Amino acid sequence: MAKATPTKITSSGICNFCQGEFDKSKMTQHLKFCKQRAAIIKSENSTETQKTRLFHIVVEGRYLPVYWMHLEMPANSTLYELDSFLRAIWLECCDHLSEFRIGKVSYSMQPEDMMWALEDPTANTDAEDDEEDIDEDEEEPGITELSPAEIQSLPPFEVALRLSEILQQEFQANLADLSPTEFQTKFTDLIATRFGGSLPPETMAQLSKLSVFIQPLLIDLVNAEQDMDVEIGKELKVGQKIFHVYDFGSSTELALKVAAEREGVASKDDDAIEIMARNNPPEIRCRECGKPATKVASGYYNVEDGALCNACANTSLKEYEDMFLPIVNSPRVGVCGYTGDADMEEPDWDDEEEYEDEEDEEGE
Repeated sequence: MAKATPTKITSSGICNFCQGEFDKSKMTQHLKFCKQRAAIIKSENSTETQKTRLFHIVVEGRYLPVYWMHLEMPANSTLYELDSFLRAIWLECCDHLSEFRIGKVSYSMQPEDMMWALEDPTANTDAEDDEEDIDEDEEEPGITELSPAEIQSLPPFEVALRLSEILQQEFQANLADLSPTEFQTKFTDLIATRFGGSLPPETMAQLSKLSVFIQPLLIDLVNAEQDMDVEIGKELKVGQKIFHVYDFGSSTELALKVAAEREGVASKDDDAIEIMARNNPPEIRCRECGKPATKVASGYYNVEDGALCNACANTSLKEYEDMFLPIVNSPRVGVCGYTGDADMEEPDWDDEEEYEDEEDEEGE
């Protein structure tokens, strides 16, 4: 399926602390200074309840940014728990596979992980307002551009990935395609060149022995299949952007950004994810009459192309039969069999039979 270019769409949403309505571009700043939220945080911090690291995460439809949420979750929660939450609140329809992408590393939902029971999920933000939308085209800095502290904060496989890319550029070859002897020669020559062209024989001998371990280690780390059972606090930091894909057929893609971090009390359970704010349902109009749409005929790339009100849907029963899905506040609206929290209305078969009878009479 072709990918649409993300567009900036004006939308508003509700803060779950003060119930105030704010533009999407203003919500991060509002949550930072919301008096009701500040009062709750102050009350929690005054108790002896154990504090933990909490991440403020903004999530939106990657190609439908009109759908968005502000979440707060403990840093010791896992990507698996975040994936489960996103499925329950926005995505789940047919137990499809899913994946997070952090930098160039993918964290996939493993087949054995699909056997869960989904439950209903009941400050560093001085940036410009327009930075609320997440730019997925921003390039990751190369490892040579990072400080020692930044390199230490990277997961081992991310370091291995970046080192592998540098070596492959230098060697003009895939590391896995080189024999141990070829890698050894290229690696020692590269190090020697970087240190002025020559090194003592004993140093070259040590580098040759080291190369025997470096090549397979880099290949194994880069090619290792990562699952989602990792703590987000070990993989993410403030300002970082990540991406999520649900369903690799009729995909729904999300963009996420860590907006802030604080010490505080986790909401309810230790692994709870709190919705701090969420977009108001966008207005979707019936394609036939322009009234508010209540259903969408599945199979359209843009939901507006298949959106219908009840009356127009009844006159289209013969064309679409039971392929209608409800209009729901989710970037997966109209996709696959997704019905969200809405109760799916069954077609009024009496109306359909009446419509068929009218057609038969006209044909006569």
